[in-house]
Amino acid sequence: MHSLNQRSIRSTPPADWPQLRQSIAACLLGTFALRMAAGIMGSMLQLYFDWIDSHVAPISFGTRSIIIGVFFLPELVGSPVLGAWSDKYGRKLFILLGPLAGALAVQITAFTVFLPLLAVTRFLEGLSTASAIPATLGYLSEVTAHDDHLRGRVIGIFEIATLGGTIAGILLGGPMFDAFLNHAFTLNSIFYLLSLAIFFFGMKTHARRAEQSALNEARSIAREMTRFGRIVRQAFAPMAQAFTSTRILSFVPAWLAINMVLGVWLNSVVGLLINKTQSFPGQLLFGLLRESLHGGTQISAGAGVLLGIFGLGVFLWSLVLGRFRRTSIMFASSVGLFALVAILFLVNHADTLDNPIIPVYLFVAALALMVVSGFTPAALTYLADLTEHAPNDRGAIMGLYSVFFGLGQFIGQLLGGQFGDWQGVDGVLILTMLLGVVSVITLLRLHGVEPARAPAVMATE
Repeated sequence: MHSLNQRSIRSTPPADWPQLRQSIAACLLGTFALRMAAGIMGSMLQLYFDWIDSHVAPISFGTRSIIIGVFFLPELVGSPVLGAWSDKYGRKLFILLGPLAGALAVQITAFTVFLPLLAVTRFLEGLSTASAIPATLGYLSEVTAHDDHLRGRVIGIFEIATLGGTIAGILLGGPMFDAFLNHAFTLNSIFYLLSLAIFFFGMKTHARRAEQSALNEARSIAREMTRFGRIVRQAFAPMAQAFTSTRILSFVPAWLAINMVLGVWLNSVVGLLINKTQSFPGQLLFGLLRESLHGGTQISAGAGVLLGIFGLGVFLWSLVLGRFRRTSIMFASSVGLFALVAILFLVNHADTLDNPIIPVYLFVAALALMVVSGFTPAALTYLADLTEHAPNDRGAIMGLYSVFFGLGQFIGQLLGGQFGDWQGVDGVLILTMLLGVVSVITLLRLHGVEPARAPAVMATE
């Protein structure tokens, strides 16, 4: 077993490094376009539900949450399989499947209000993420294996591309739907096709020689699909082996808790801000935009600002990821979550937004959000470190990212709705605090058993 500090000495770059560098850039740029398209889709879908509810037929919030939740099923089930297949058949093939599935989903959405069919489109959107993300992360993990500091920067930029694309999508989604209604989904397919073109033409080379023959190997997929049970068992084998690692098992509760926080806030808060039928006296933020004629655009703008702050935090953290233990950064980010909850609680119970203390609260909240933003790049880099023990199964292990991201968001959105019905915005804040406690306790334990100098790569256990 080698420590991270021992590994941090930079080895000689691969001979084809200039071409690999171009492919890395294409991966990151294509990821930005793909996440922008997904962000547009996500921001417009809630507005589309509201339009259907007002003009076609009522849709309960429970039904909406179920349809939204379908998105996470391919991530939970498909990510490990597709990640493992990307290790075997070539990662570019599965990266390209992402924008193709997304483009099909938005085209179907544009022409239907049939709820079961909308659930199918959410499944396709989830398949898009489940296919592209593990393959992309496995690729980036592999081509940066010779330089730990480069890996930290590239993973950080990947997160920035993900967040930046999501921000751009959120900012565009509201105005696009206001202008074109359901036809905006058809326009969104342009961004998916742009991502496809970047991946297809920009990724001209691969890190492993074995992947140079990926096209020939891919031709055997049709024959092997007849033995689907065996293939699935083989696909899950690396994941099962990864779950036998005590380091991964020790890390899971914190990673799951933080992703649940994301699920709560990304999928529950919009409904609380625009709700017109319930009331929680004394809570300033509940129903804040219920009287607005342009609530969707305001939510898009506000979400864009918040994600911009979060992205800035990720960028700053990515500059120092190689200097600190991953668990230290994740612990600091989890503690920052408590500060953010406390500030939002004070804002929610202010008498009015005109209170002169509100700008101070918001400034401190922005700083706390930047601290919280360090968790995700540190967690991804931690997982990338663990892949050094199984370099041929990088895609499968990095598929854990999508598995727990999807599972956390799915559980988080379901709990967020229940806590929101119970205590409105305060309920969501209470749930966030409880999840933060889980994360902090987990990271305290993990930090105590990690090597004193830095997180080590996964040992044979």
